Amino acid sequence: MTDLRTVDVRDRYDFSGCDEATSLTAACRGITRDLSRAGYELPSVYLVLDGRLRCVDAMGYYQIVDGYPPGVGVIGNVVSTGVAKHITDVSAESGFIAARPDVVAEACVPVKLDGAVVGAVNVEGTSALPEDVVAHITAAARCLSAWIGGHGGMPDPPLAQRLARISVELTSLTAAVAIEQRAVRAAVELSGMSSAALLQREGRDWVVTAATGPLARSIEGWAGPDIEVVASSVAAGTSSHIARGATPPPAYAFLDRSGVASFTAQPLTVMGRVIAVLLTADSDGRVNDGDGPMAEREAVLELLAAQTAACLSTAASLAELSRQATSDALTGLANAAAFAQDLELAAQTCAQHAIPAQACLLLDIDRFKTVNDTYGHLAGDDLLRALATALADELRAPDRLYRIGGDEFAAIVRASDTAAAINVAQRLLSVARRIRTTVSIGVAMVSSTDPRVVRGQADAGLYLAKQAGRDTVSVGAVAE
Repeated sequence: MTDLRTVDVRDRYDFSGCDEATSLTAACRGITRDLSRAGYELPSVYLVLDGRLRCVDAMGYYQIVDGYPPGVGVIGNVVSTGVAKHITDVSAESGFIAARPDVVAEACVPVKLDGAVVGAVNVEGTSALPEDVVAHITAAARCLSAWIGGHGGMPDPPLAQRLARISVELTSLTAAVAIEQRAVRAAVELSGMSSAALLQREGRDWVVTAATGPLARSIEGWAGPDIEVVASSVAAGTSSHIARGATPPPAYAFLDRSGVASFTAQPLTVMGRVIAVLLTADSDGRVNDGDGPMAEREAVLELLAAQTAACLSTAASLAELSRQATSDALTGLANAAAFAQDLELAAQTCAQHAIPAQACLLLDIDRFKTVNDTYGHLAGDDLLRALATALADELRAPDRLYRIGGDEFAAIVRASDTAAAINVAQRLLSVARRIRTTVSIGVAMVSSTDPRVVRGQADAGLYLAKQAGRDTVSVGAVAE
């Protein structure tokens, strides 16, 4: 490896193709042509564009390897470390990515601008590369850096390209919180404004569910009526923003109090209904640039809002499917599948502690069949719902109650020892009596890493409680 700082050979080589270029693409093409004239058969130039290494120009290749993430391959490694590499035998290089099967050597140098790596100049060869190859392409990298610095620096990726990348990231997320947080960060990135927030209705009130930037705390402090003012401006499905130089009406006084001099608001619409508002804001009153750059950014923000709305809608559907898969339809409690998962997790946690900290309780309504036979199944359903509500209200987070069968319930509760677990079970017995029924309860400490053993012990306790006359608590035998 060669440290770029030890090389100063710009004047020894000809890079007129780059020097005379009038565009960044032409400058990169000039570098590859200049290196080709110097005898390098496979030169290329990569630049970091929107987080990926893109091949701007190359010569001698039938197929181009493009879109390197920083750190991947020789070129990605050079860009991420800022250190040049000369590989004399690519077969011995674990990070080498072959674009041609006959390549035997590679040299790569980072292109730096104001101390930051913005790309790389790379050459490959089907035979050994010259000894001064690093010096030569270092000079090329410095020439390209000088051209970029002299022409305004690295260009920003087009808004459409950035939006496409963000859309891909959003669609990969399934949790609403993650989608909301990514959306507000994207809104700042695409709008050029300092802050962004997502405003959503919860019940009858509007609340801020995600915010980022220096104005985030001020926006999070808005009252429901303040947010309603912003939300009402997009209620018809249109976007809105503050017009430059206009005097805000009294209803917008909260903007001055929170330091917001400009904002744009985009509706998130699903099936014709506005479900949220994507807000971008700044302490500088610069939002309205007529039909110039801001108009383009507003169009991109509208697309971001639409993508966010679709992703949030999908996340809500997935969450509901997940809830249905682990919930009991009659009582709303977690179901047998959720109980099995949580008991397995509790057993795994047991392996990390010398003393058990949780207990498993199995509950069975006494003589429930008599209720159904005497009063009908609707009365039985009413009893199940009433008991589920009463038992769940008695437990304290993170204790959890489950309905695992017809008249069978289960609970996983915090308990430092068997006496504490029995105390919880006794409270549940009292709750059942208050709604004019009784239950039998089997108790087992989660003292095994095998959830089947724990459940078997609780089952044994439940059987003993039934044998003892019901309406009581029994502890299952600990397996030998």
